[in-house]
Amino acid sequence: MSAQFELFKNKTLIEKIPKNPGVYIIKSDNEEILYIGKAKNLQARIKTYLKPEGLDIFKLSMVKEAAFVEITVVETELEALLLESNLIKEHRPPYNVVLRDDKSYPYLRISLSEKYPRLSASRRIKNKKDFYFGPVTPADSLKKLIKLLKDSFKIAQKNDKSCQGAKEPCIYYQMDKCSAPCVGYISKADYMDIINQIKDILSNPSSLKSALKKELSRSIKTQDFEKAIEIRDRLKVLEILTNRQTVAELGSDFLDVIVFEQQDIIICAYIVNIRFSNMVGNRSYFFYDSKLNSETKESFIMQYYSSGQVIPDTIIVDNIDNQEMIEHAINSLGKKPKIIIPKKGQKKILLDMAKKNANISLESHTKSLHANLYIFSKIKKQFQLTKTPYNIDVVDISHTGFENVVGCVVRYSINGFDKEMYRRYSLNSKYESEAMEETLKRHKQLLLKSYKKLPDVILVDGGPIQIKAAKKTFKKDEVIGIAKEKTDGLTNRNKGYVKDIIYFSNKIYDTDNEILMFFQKLRDEAHRFAVTYHRNKREKYVISSILDRIEFIGPKRKKALFEKFGSIENIKKASVEEIALIPGITYKIALAVKEKLQSTN
Repeated sequence: MSAQFELFKNKTLIEKIPKNPGVYIIKSDNEEILYIGKAKNLQARIKTYLKPEGLDIFKLSMVKEAAFVEITVVETELEALLLESNLIKEHRPPYNVVLRDDKSYPYLRISLSEKYPRLSASRRIKNKKDFYFGPVTPADSLKKLIKLLKDSFKIAQKNDKSCQGAKEPCIYYQMDKCSAPCVGYISKADYMDIINQIKDILSNPSSLKSALKKELSRSIKTQDFEKAIEIRDRLKVLEILTNRQTVAELGSDFLDVIVFEQQDIIICAYIVNIRFSNMVGNRSYFFYDSKLNSETKESFIMQYYSSGQVIPDTIIVDNIDNQEMIEHAINSLGKKPKIIIPKKGQKKILLDMAKKNANISLESHTKSLHANLYIFSKIKKQFQLTKTPYNIDVVDISHTGFENVVGCVVRYSINGFDKEMYRRYSLNSKYESEAMEETLKRHKQLLLKSYKKLPDVILVDGGPIQIKAAKKTFKKDEVIGIAKEKTDGLTNRNKGYVKDIIYFSNKIYDTDNEILMFFQKLRDEAHRFAVTYHRNKREKYVISSILDRIEFIGPKRKKALFEKFGSIENIKKASVEEIALIPGITYKIALAVKEKLQSTN
């Protein structure tokens, strides 16, 4: 059963909400989804949002925006947990703990979903048919591991689409880096045997190490040096896999440790990844709630593994009410782990170590958070805003003579710069106000379409013209401008004489140094982001213009050169032979490209 109530405008409607388990969705006046939660008793849980004295500052901010609550009644807590997880993953509400897929650890992927499986790095599970190993940190170790495995086992370097219909082996076979299964130089069965060997090495490296060392000695004695080199490379792979920070003999090859610590309203979820009794990664997640209870922990654990993380055999937690329910919930993702709460032994030692590190991480984060809360509070008071600006979007336009115009937006939130909310826009506009308006119009549409929270304040790099464009687009007065001072109508940028001016409410605004320096930090980050994007775009434009004047270089070959070398300087540095390795570019064409670029300053 689903129903929607205008609860935050008429609190008496709380009596119509059932006391069953279910999921609730809090929405704003314009139907923006603000928060998704689950409850054993919907009425009791939702009633807590109607009592301001029991809410933390973030929940209070949400309630000020809230208008509706939509409920879905289910039969069991497990159903509520699964539905909540799916809805959060789909809508990513601004007031929920939303874990970022693109910040997950790097894994080694074997593409078993392809005809001829390959190796690659991946930060998320793209296909459940594939084999994922890891995490492997740092990322440089993963790159080295993949290269050693590819070179040692000579597996396919290209995907199925590139290999289909091949009549002769590609350059990788000629370089002795591929066994060419696509043209039948090795049978499918033999090729899959090689893939299974790689899986064995990844799954149990220690047991293979001594056997390979003995085989290496035999190969050297019989002077089979080609075989010895192959075994040596495989031993290098094992060194990467086994040379880790050993924590203990834990009785499990594959486990995660998840602990929760709280200070005031700040909660830290700290995760340690253990693979083959070795610590290979750890990470902290922070969110805000006045209460840390079992339901909060259950929701976090479910979101963490549904965001694409590899599910281990065992999950160690510090305290949770319903272990069996969580096991069944995670089982819906494809694997049922064993969840344990250790009371003694090595696993308890590991749990205590994780809790100690969680508290250290929490302490550092709390200091940063309080600093941000302080400056946000000052900004609210200084500019007499109606609400505390927990999210500030900073906008900058970059161009050269209004060619290759780009607009960029960065976001600063309670946790600092939010890289996931950085956006870049290639613009059609040619003038300052039009460029600002186009950037913000497209940015607003993107935020609304993807259910992202709109900013509380917009900070533009500019003065009254840019502010007017921002107000017109977002239809809000909370727009602040920061611009360099001008002399005789021109911006004065001479070193030592540059002064920043703050504009608000159609006038120059005096602020103290703390707020000014904070805005300068935000403006400088937006400017860095915009200039980097503009420089890359301009460089590609220059490369394109030069390549357009070279015979035999059309769109496909031009694109291939971009993808391979990335910049004109890299193409200039490349040898004719390296350029000729690109599919579709002969030695003669590569020579023409090289000669043309060398003649260009």
